Amino acid sequence: MTDALIALQTSLAERLAALRGCAQHKLPGPLLDVAVRQVALPGGDVYLVRPSDWEALRDEEAAARRPIPYWARLWPSGEVLATHVARNPPCPGTRVVELGCGLGLPTIAAARGGAAVLASDGHEDAIAFAAHSLALNELEATVVQADMDRDADALAERGPFDIVLVADVLYTVANADAMLLLLPRLLEPNGEVWLADPDRAGGRRFLAAARSLFHVRTIEHQDAKLHVLRPR
Repeated sequence: MTDALIALQTSLAERLAALRGCAQHKLPGPLLDVAVRQVALPGGDVYLVRPSDWEALRDEEAAARRPIPYWARLWPSGEVLATHVARNPPCPGTRVVELGCGLGLPTIAAARGGAAVLASDGHEDAIAFAAHSLALNELEATVVQADMDRDADALAERGPFDIVLVADVLYTVANADAMLLLLPRLLEPNGEVWLADPDRAGGRRFLAAARSLFHVRTIEHQDAKLHVLRPR
């Protein structure tokens, strides 16, 4: 193991323990068994910190009766969204928020272009990993723990935003309904939502309801659909 990876694990352990409110030795082993993945994006590669063994982490979290760590995988929708951001980089200073950022790849793509990015996720572990990936790429963004339902008011107070980024968070009906209520509160009148979804039932439910509020343009990709929403 390299000195850089040891330093990364040490820093992550400190931050994760603080966010969970526990001693470092209480953290699950698979959470600290990390790898750095190089991800090819238009405009140049970036680096992402992630748990090495997602299945092991899932099993340990289940045994502790904690939520499934969906945040800890780089899902195809996240790559589709990050690629779209990299091909259409927001101008410097553009106000961007990512909801359910997980490991933070779309956030990294937006921050690389100089956008003022707020990355948010309801899971405290995701916040630590996204922040460390930003640091690894020598990029700046604000990273906060915020659930788009419970913390809707706090997220809205940080807006309005020019672009809202969302990748594969509509896997529950509750998430779809929460996002439908939140998005109009987040967006500038001429803002856009860039939503990547693998055609889940929750995504279809959201889009069916959202068409009364937004104009929707859809771009087909092999692993996900990219929807661009603009307020009516």
